[in-house]
Amino acid sequence: MSAHSTSFLFRIWPYLALTLAGAGFAVRLLLTSDRVPAVMRLLPRARRVFLGGRAWLAAWAALAAAHAAGLLFPRAILAWTRTPWHLYLLEAAGFLAGLAVIGACFRSAWAHLQEPARNRWSLLADFADSVFLSFLFIGVASGLLAAGVHRWGSAWGAVTLAPYAASLAHGRPEPAFVAHLPLLVRLHLFAAFAALALFPATRLAAYPIVLAHRALAAAGRGLAAAARPIGAWLRRVPAARLWPDAEVRWLAKATAGEGPKPPAPRSPGWAPRIARDASAGGGAKLPGGKVV
Repeated sequence: MSAHSTSFLFRIWPYLALTLAGAGFAVRLLLTSDRVPAVMRLLPRARRVFLGGRAWLAAWAALAAAHAAGLLFPRAILAWTRTPWHLYLLEAAGFLAGLAVIGACFRSAWAHLQEPARNRWSLLADFADSVFLSFLFIGVASGLLAAGVHRWGSAWGAVTLAPYAASLAHGRPEPAFVAHLPLLVRLHLFAAFAALALFPATRLAAYPIVLAHRALAAAGRGLAAAARPIGAWLRRVPAARLWPDAEVRWLAKATAGEGPKPPAPRSPGWAPRIARDASAGGGAKLPGGKVV
């Protein structure tokens, strides 16, 4: 493998995949801010295709727990596998979990192909689901083959993959840990990061998106509740000093039109007589004998 491809695959590609995953999730979260019910309608199909029953979820959870233990506690894994039967037991358990997950991948692919296209069909979502399932299968299959061909991966993985993951977490990637590993292991790493980059575009991402919207709504309600006493204090203390209460009341009365009204103009003393004469008919007589 050339130095350029090694630098891209093990220095740039992991961070690029994480950036694509984060940006894709943020964009989809913003685009669905006013369409949460539409996102929730994707959950049944995502459950049928990706999750399945409890057995498949248990297989995925066991495989994820095994990878997490190897990456987070490499020294404990090395210490535990010094005993031969401990090593055999751990390798057998990991291989069985990988076989179960391969079965889960086949079931997900079959369920994806069997889903009717006419029911809320989306070309982009179907394409993203297909590519995501393909990378999942490549990652799991390459890891399973690597465990079968290059045995005792729990031992050599603790001194290669775990330090490489730690270097990525610290922002100083060290490709030397994994650049000379077998092709199946390198393919396993690449497919895992590719599946992570595609995850926000899939229907499976509807689950964390709905949870994020609910968390944001709960946080908004919490912020509004926390702001109420602050607003009451602002109205009571600083506002009373900046705008004295008496002046505020006076301004409010003036602007509301509740001030003293000017006296109505007095009508002349002859106005009622003009009105009586006009009502009797024959016109109204003004002083001086003129009739109007």
